[in-house]
Amino acid sequence: MNRVLEPLGHTDVRASLRGLAVALANGHSRGLHHAWLFSGPRGVGKFLTARWWATLLKCPQAGDCEPPCDSCRLIAGGVHPDVVEIAIPEDKRSIGIAESRSLLQRLSLRPTRSGPRIGIVRDAGDMTVDAQNAMLKLLEEPPGFAVIVLVADNASSMLPTVRSRCRHLAFGNLDDADVAAVLVSLGREPEEAAAAAACAHGSVARAAGYDAEGLAEREAMLVAYEQLRSGDVEIDSVVQTLVSRKESGYALGELLEWQLAKVKSSLGDRAHEPSALLCGILDRAAGADTAALLEEAARIHWTMTALNRNANARLAIRDMLLNVRA
Repeated sequence: MNRVLEPLGHTDVRASLRGLAVALANGHSRGLHHAWLFSGPRGVGKFLTARWWATLLKCPQAGDCEPPCDSCRLIAGGVHPDVVEIAIPEDKRSIGIAESRSLLQRLSLRPTRSGPRIGIVRDAGDMTVDAQNAMLKLLEEPPGFAVIVLVADNASSMLPTVRSRCRHLAFGNLDDADVAAVLVSLGREPEEAAAAAACAHGSVARAAGYDAEGLAEREAMLVAYEQLRSGDVEIDSVVQTLVSRKESGYALGELLEWQLAKVKSSLGDRAHEPSALLCGILDRAAGADTAALLEEAARIHWTMTALNRNANARLAIRDMLLNVRA
């Protein structure tokens, strides 16, 4: 029986990675590229999959050891000398050249146990240009006993010179059932876990933030937006609601996903929604003009882009809301 905890979802990706680990355990390293890029939505298990794969690559039995071998136990404890993980330092907003060079120095050493040395870069999309360029020497001239996995939410955040030297694995969203199962395993009640998963669009990280209070806040925000569209509430109150949610990207990501759910409903594919009130709105969207809904979604996306470029949040959001009023 496999003793290594496997991430949920991404069946094809995991099967491919497991196959490479099994081949390596059997003495066949062909196909095990030295550089990998795992990309996809935040919170869908990319980093956990990278760590799981590192466990399989270092295990002499590709994770099928019973009881767990020394390598499996060391990686589970985060202390394996051949497995290096780096992320954004607590006092910084990006991974800089110092962190990049430290990783490269450690990967240049020969492994102390069977299997390759492995480097996992969490939030690789937040590496500075200098830090990414520092990686190029390893990517162009690998030492032959190292594997590096770059984990990024968006592959385009990596330099083309870096992307072109990596094998790219794209991760999609998790099924709602998988997201709910993770939440239940973390102690959430099944009913609340299912409701959170339905709102999270395949992201465990997002679902974890939807407790009962978070679900209620989301519903209130979306209902206020819909009331604004019909002229039932004042624009300034909705502006304030969105501006107050700065830590969650002003909730514009949630708003965009909601708008796209209405687009799907207009095309006859209604999304599941745990809120009865929001379900009624999606039902009414079934007869709406798809092109108009898409135009509204585009305005939300444009506003998100403007905020990422440091536009004034209150003015940008107010302008967006003025344009969506019916």
